[in-house]
Amino acid sequence: MAQRTFVQNFNSRLQSGLVIFSFLWLSVAFFWLYRAVTLAGQKIDFFVAIYLFLTILCSLVGFVLAFIDKRRSVRDRPRISEQTLHAFSLAGGWPGTCIGNWLFRHKTQKTSYQAMFWLIVLVHLSIVSYCLYLTWWPANSEPANISKPPSTSLPRITPQPLLPPTGATG
Repeated sequence: MAQRTFVQNFNSRLQSGLVIFSFLWLSVAFFWLYRAVTLAGQKIDFFVAIYLFLTILCSLVGFVLAFIDKRRSVRDRPRISEQTLHAFSLAGGWPGTCIGNWLFRHKTQKTSYQAMFWLIVLVHLSIVSYCLYLTWWPANSEPANISKPPSTSLPRITPQPLLPPTGATG
């Protein structure tokens, strides 16, 4: 039995770490978006809400596409193009695609696919880092000469009573 090389061990550990991070990120994205749309919601930036929604939706699609493509691969059927898989990853579905690739052992050995996928992951980690910077950076640490852009946060919805107004006759 051949021993695994250092690069194979490193790649395996890196992949496992990314899968764990993907699970965590999807959980946080779902919880954060859930909290934003409930009645006791937390205010989040509109673009952050759109990004979270795209992450959840495209992750689901990316996971299903990884399953379908792996199944087609085993059965020698026409495959889903790598451009389609990368498009859903780039649109925000990298966590679902990562979990699907790991779970179904899909395209784990193809270097060109993995290189492009890791580039997409780095782009999204930069976006997530920037969103966290915008959301939680202390307000008093901003330079004085930079003005803050106007808020584009989602409005809070307050429940309205279903009773007719008092004094109305019918």
